Amino acid sequence: MARSILLVDDDADTRMMLRDFLEEEGFIVHTAREGQHALHVLEKIEPPDLILLDYKMPVMDGKQFLGVQRRMPKVQAVPVVLLSAATREWSGAHLEVQEVLSKPIDLEVLLLTVNRICAPS
Repeated sequence: MARSILLVDDDADTRMMLRDFLEEEGFIVHTAREGQHALHVLEKIEPPDLILLDYKMPVMDGKQFLGVQRRMPKVQAVPVVLLSAATREWSGAHLEVQEVLSKPIDLEVLLLTVNRICAPS
């Protein structure tokens, strides 16, 4: 069974590049352009195996999204990997995420991280 990922990033080029890369690696990838949009997507899909979440986005940023997602019974246990160029901003935020990957994203590191977190049980 294919593993699924929700990819949340406000940069369309980054979203498309990461989606294409992960789909080539066999993942089902759902995308959202910011946190509020991601919440709507989560209401419509089966819980993903992983959420890849940009930190700094308009409308609803990564920290705000995590606050809501952690209160949603259907998806509160879904692991989250934070993607961010704004390392200073999240460093003191005490966010409960599986891992933080710095932008620009190293695709090899991303794949290793995703495979480790989404490893079949």
